[in-house]
Amino acid sequence: MYTGFVRWLGVFVLLIGLVSCQPAAPKACVVIRAVSVEAGFKVGNTDSPDVTIQRGDCIEFVNADPSSSHTVQTKPFSNPPEEIPATNLPYEPNRFKKVFNIAGEYEYICSLSTNNVAHARTMYGKITVR
Repeated sequence: MYTGFVRWLGVFVLLIGLVSCQPAAPKACVVIRAVSVEAGFKVGNTDSPDVTIQRGDCIEFVNADPSSSHTVQTKPFSNPPEEIPATNLPYEPNRFKKVFNIAGEYEYICSLSTNNVAHARTMYGKITVR
């Protein structure tokens, strides 16, 4: 009877070990929407273009503006820990995801590459990575 219990205990410990080694479910990205030139960028369902995340978290940029294409990029001369590459965002479903592995502040804008300065004046925000 004792040996049966020991075997059962060994199997139980093995199963617990296997379960604890499973990777955690990936965390959903924080969505930043390009709403419009007038409204700018918005984080999730808030009215703010600014967000704080943890290292290893991701941001998903989405163009929610059916009237215009937008390009997200690092604000020039803002010296972020790493660049947000200029990425064109035509109207949904196009999305761009970026994982932030380096702590710091990342200022982003709608690109000036379109020569539409109004976009950069109204479409900007900051991502703080802790």
